[in-house]
Amino acid sequence: MGTVCDGETFSSEFLTTARELGATAAQVFDAALIVVDERVRLKCNVPVCKNYNVSLMCPPNVMPLDEFRNVLARFQKALIVQIAYDVPDRMLERIHAAEDLATLYTDDAYLKGWDQTYLVAKNTLDTIAARLEADAFKKGLKFATAFSAGKCTLCEACAGVGNRCRNPYKARPSMEAMGIDVGETARNAGLPFNESASDRIVLNALVLLC
Repeated sequence: MGTVCDGETFSSEFLTTARELGATAAQVFDAALIVVDERVRLKCNVPVCKNYNVSLMCPPNVMPLDEFRNVLARFQKALIVQIAYDVPDRMLERIHAAEDLATLYTDDAYLKGWDQTYLVAKNTLDTIAARLEADAFKKGLKFATAFSAGKCTLCEACAGVGNRCRNPYKARPSMEAMGIDVGETARNAGLPFNESASDRIVLNALVLLC
């Protein structure tokens, strides 16, 4: 891998591409600053996420954390990409009025707003991450690997455990699925965001470069 990872030109090319494709922020940083924490995986099954052991891109169907840490240690540089968007007032009203999450996720008006905001932002972020991964590979960074945000949304319903992924060259696990503490990692990269904010959402993707 050598010096291909070094220099301002190396970083600026990726950052320029990310911003041109719609990222609100992006940063190349030392891969050693990526934080992997078992407690992130804990939140996948306590309370149990509906995608746990259902989606092929979610735990426990992805790489174990110890194995991922070993792989991560071989990388020198990574790229974090963010897309931020404001939650519409009509959705905030639904959020504040909901008694609990179960009520919220059966609210048709809220779910429609979710599709019009979150899914648009996530699809854009996934496109950016895939493009950056491909660009890195073309530059000779043969181990470049992208991770998404949240659950995989390529299919209306995942093919499920025991079946082959329908989009094996597009589907990517999320940072959270790999046990990455997104907030701490973003802060380490110099791109902090308010994780508890309900009126502005910041989605993060990661590309391991070299």
